Amino acid sequence: MTGSSSQGPGIRMKENTVKFWARNLPLFSLVGLLSACSLFTLDPGPRTPAPPTGMVFIPAGDFLMGSKPSDGAVGIQVGVDELPQQRVYLKAFFIDKYEVTNAQYYEYVKSGRGYAPATWNYTQHPMGKLGKRWPIGTPPPGEEHYPVTDTDWYDARAYCTWAGKRLPTEAEWEKAARGTDGRRFPWGDDADPRKANTLESGVRWARAVGSYPEDVSPYGVYDMIGNVAEWVDDWYHPYPGSTLTRGAFGHYPVLRGGSWATPIYPFARVAARLPFEQLPPKSRSDRWHTGFDKGFRCAKDAN
Repeated sequence: MTGSSSQGPGIRMKENTVKFWARNLPLFSLVGLLSACSLFTLDPGPRTPAPPTGMVFIPAGDFLMGSKPSDGAVGIQVGVDELPQQRVYLKAFFIDKYEVTNAQYYEYVKSGRGYAPATWNYTQHPMGKLGKRWPIGTPPPGEEHYPVTDTDWYDARAYCTWAGKRLPTEAEWEKAARGTDGRRFPWGDDADPRKANTLESGVRWARAVGSYPEDVSPYGVYDMIGNVAEWVDDWYHPYPGSTLTRGAFGHYPVLRGGSWATPIYPFARVAARLPFEQLPPKSRSDRWHTGFDKGFRCAKDAN
């Protein structure tokens, strides 16, 4: 047979294979790249859980708790029980965006589980002394969205349990109020009396929750300074590393945040602690008062 330019089927198959890959290699490379990227995008990692209605999510992590001597005159502006400042790790949790209101607490009272605060009796409320009247055992008219007051630690704890929550610990309350950077107030380090309902504001009574839009923490929690002092779950103890001794340690629960009745220094700061004696519930009368400026908010585990 004479020489021929014709090629056998094997050679032609190889040529076609080469041409196929030459045409389609960029497409396959792109598909491979997209597939590889999908390995990193299919799993977005931990997600922030949706908070229950009316609550705010506080992520897990460290924060600075307590005060430094440089934060103010110790014993005058800064409590000796706030020392030493410490780094504390907390698990994630939820906390109420606002203080518990009269309207919310009224639902609890109507359930038959709780006491009506003495301030719901017009004979015990400043408005009653001015001639205002309303059904005893119901919230004062116009104050439905004010924080409930005249509640003690036992009341606060019982309400939170009824609501499927709990009182925040001291550490949880402080982290929710100040964030992680050690600031002295929810809004920063300046003691601005225009930003919260404290004694300096001159209001001399609580206001509806959320009335001070600048009194908000880095997490979006409102009224952590002033308005009403808030019960936390802990009882009063010295901080780790403290050599302070006090007769109140171990005997009283703690209030946080100050109120409309207290000055900014030393009481209405995120690190301030106020132990307060309690009267057992069985010892109460219908004229018993904890105080017109004492309320609370609730917390809840995030997992």
